[in-house]
Amino acid sequence: MGLKSGMDMAPYQVSLDWIDRQQKAMVNQVEAWSRVNSGSHNLPGLADMGAKVTEAFSALDGDFESIALPPSSHVTPSGDLEPLPLGPVYRFQKRPDAKRRVLLTGHLDTVFAKDSPFQAPRWLDDTILNGPGVADMKGGLIVMLYALLAVERSGLADDLGWEVLISSDEEIGSIGSAAILTERAPHAHIGLTYEPALADGTLAGPRKGSGNFSIVVRGRAAHAGRAFHEAGMPLWPWPR
Repeated sequence: MGLKSGMDMAPYQVSLDWIDRQQKAMVNQVEAWSRVNSGSHNLPGLADMGAKVTEAFSALDGDFESIALPPSSHVTPSGDLEPLPLGPVYRFQKRPDAKRRVLLTGHLDTVFAKDSPFQAPRWLDDTILNGPGVADMKGGLIVMLYALLAVERSGLADDLGWEVLISSDEEIGSIGSAAILTERAPHAHIGLTYEPALADGTLAGPRKGSGNFSIVVRGRAAHAGRAFHEAGMPLWPWPR
């Protein structure tokens, strides 16, 4: 929600000053969350991260539910189809019948598996923290949390309803949570996702989406020129 040039900042200044004072707490929190491996396929790590997020968002005093997702499926290296269990969607909401409603979305999974060498945050200099999920998007969840805490502390919250959906499968294409996001989106006037901006501050708008495909090919090893019959093809007549 942008602030227009020349507008009266007085109603917002108390909240903005409060957010400024939370900087140390926010940095400490993103460091702690970054140390929890929550790769998309690491269900214990996702559960650990989900518990930490639930505890943090409980400070908003809203309604909460954990929505279990049915397993998806994937093709193993041997070409077999196996079920792929998914972590849940965490839903927080407050004042769902308010005149103005905002949907805030995010995810707690990362692309780094539990055996990845990239497991802990580190400071590159006095102002740059590098670590799993620091920007994408455990840091985004913390920005979302403190923005809502600031709104709830202000006198601007009474007419604003908000809903937060935090998924566990965004980095693998939202294969389970997409249906919930699609169902909840029409109930809000504004939707915001707390992914990081580009280096120049540009925010992403629409995106084309993504797709994953698995192709299983079965056959026999053979030389196409000298021993093609080892693949099971007849010597003569050749198939046409």
